[in-house]
Amino acid sequence: MKRLALALCMPLLAPGFVLAASQPHEAAPMIAPAQKPLTDEDLKNDRSAPQRAESAEVIITRFKAAFGNQPPRMAVFWNRAFDDQVSDWSSNTRGVVSTRGSLNGEVPDGNVNLQAQGQMAAQGEYRSNRSVGLAGAAFELQSGLVSQMIQAGVTVVDRAAIMRITDNTLETGDFSRLSPDQRRLEMRALGEHADMLLVFRKLAHDKFEVEVLDIRDGQIRAMLSSNGVPPEKDKTRQWKATDHGFQKVEQTVTLDEIGQELALQTLAKLGR
Repeated sequence: MKRLALALCMPLLAPGFVLAASQPHEAAPMIAPAQKPLTDEDLKNDRSAPQRAESAEVIITRFKAAFGNQPPRMAVFWNRAFDDQVSDWSSNTRGVVSTRGSLNGEVPDGNVNLQAQGQMAAQGEYRSNRSVGLAGAAFELQSGLVSQMIQAGVTVVDRAAIMRITDNTLETGDFSRLSPDQRRLEMRALGEHADMLLVFRKLAHDKFEVEVLDIRDGQIRAMLSSNGVPPEKDKTRQWKATDHGFQKVEQTVTLDEIGQELALQTLAKLGR
């Protein structure tokens, strides 16, 4: 009897089951996968990750195509500010004295009306020294950046050299000129011997800033902030097989390699 009762109930349940299954219903909410929390190691790896995806050959080829037969002459300021102070001389005070007078008189041949006015200004100035507190970039880093720029066809000029050359051109030979204004001499030398100015700043051991300016019109041609790590020195991809399995190998990046990498990233922006 129990088997017969179950058999009779199944036909009654089946239509309701089919009807319920055919009714539309809202999709069940999807549960997002759990996100791994960022750790200090993750942030460190992100800061030290390479920032260049293209090869050096591709970047240099595009750069040469952009400038053709006229590669730029480029001066470099190593940790040296290029600010809005145009002269070595500066002052916090200024005094101005004005005088004005007139003179009227008569002479036998006619009337004479004489007027005179004058103004005198006095200003106490002092000469600033831009070299105080400024440390130049390491020679190896400079060598890497300059060599990579030269390989791309850029003519890299030395700031001190072009200033001395410009000053020597202005000298008549009697050496009676006063000491020149260094900032104005610097700007004149840049205008005569360079097309672009690369301003290099080191903010930390793994943080560098590069800005490239057009000397002719002041246009900003490139700006970048980088750690200078080449792609082939990616610490997150270097592993070595040992008796205990694969172990992560810490790759050292030399200052020369950092300089070359910063130059390539700069060339990549200039060639776009």
